[in-house]
Amino acid sequence: MVKKTQLLLTVLSALACLSLAQAEKPNILLICIDALRPELGCYGVDYIHSPNIDRLASEGILFKRHYVQAPTCGASRYALLTGKYGPSSNQALFQRTKKIAEGTPPVSPSLPAWFRTHKYTTVSVGKVSHHPGGRGGDDWDDPEQLEMPHSWGRHLMPTGPWLHPRGAMHGLANGEIKKKRNTMNALQAFDGPDSSYPDGLITQTALQEMDRLAKEDKNFFLAVGFIRPHLPFGAPKKYFQPYENTTLPPIPHPNKPKGKTTWHRSGEFMGYIHNERDPRQDPDYATEVRKHYAASVSYTDAQVGIILDKLKELKLAQNTIVILWGDHGWHLGEHSIWGKHSLFEESLHSPLIIRAPKAINPGTSSNAIVESIDLFP
Repeated sequence: MVKKTQLLLTVLSALACLSLAQAEKPNILLICIDALRPELGCYGVDYIHSPNIDRLASEGILFKRHYVQAPTCGASRYALLTGKYGPSSNQALFQRTKKIAEGTPPVSPSLPAWFRTHKYTTVSVGKVSHHPGGRGGDDWDDPEQLEMPHSWGRHLMPTGPWLHPRGAMHGLANGEIKKKRNTMNALQAFDGPDSSYPDGLITQTALQEMDRLAKEDKNFFLAVGFIRPHLPFGAPKKYFQPYENTTLPPIPHPNKPKGKTTWHRSGEFMGYIHNERDPRQDPDYATEVRKHYAASVSYTDAQVGIILDKLKELKLAQNTIVILWGDHGWHLGEHSIWGKHSLFEESLHSPLIIRAPKAINPGTSSNAIVESIDLFP
């Protein structure tokens, strides 16, 4: 534990020092991606189309053995944004907010709050904390219920035809929102532009914020959170087409493990409409699900590319540390699970890539075991 933490802290300290040698302070761009397992070209998955994240890895440091604190969005994001182990529920950040309001004992600042107190402009776009936009209420848009008080100067979540953050979180194309899982298709490939899905709007808003930040005479901490490849697996059709005739490798260790384990029946995934097909029993459908997940990954990869290109266009890349982080993994049939919420490798292992200006040996990787709580220190 000590050795791996020291290694990551040494890397981050070195990157920060290199940036400080170039300018007084570096900017920070944090890209959070939901349910992204290391299903990427830079992690050795050759059938995945992820050129933009692969490019980021070629310019930075890729951590091959990064693990999250819990296989669920809320607890994992709590750990990243506070640097602490915490509750395992999706309400973890709201529970922290309650403690802040109570005032005793004192609660240490969040990651963006730390930057904000050090004179950075802090901006969040999309799903960075558990609720996209970082608010509570029935539709996750109540300004009186904040997941992360004192943290963001601007906390934005474009919703378009999805009407509210809760609708966007589980949305399919053109404003279709989840009311009950059993009324929504698990898979979709809609023939339309990137803005057909919520992440396209998140990208557009992030670009507007980057233009604004470039004009301000302050350093910034910008966090951009993409929802895909979170369920349901829907993406513009053009991202599915490259996989239509691709032969996928066999699913490793596909059988349910014996004995007492954290195996589960994939309830979150199976709750959607599957037209009476079950990937646990139907190999052809299992392949179809895996290809739709891959298409969702490629869709998000394209959004990452747009953000990185904008950073370069604005001449901000030379003084910005970029961190790309996945909030947890996802089972695609391993151990006969289709989902997260287990303590197997596939649920807890997610990507972590860091790029900093003038970093030594860009394009390298580390086999050290690191955790999400190591980022804040």
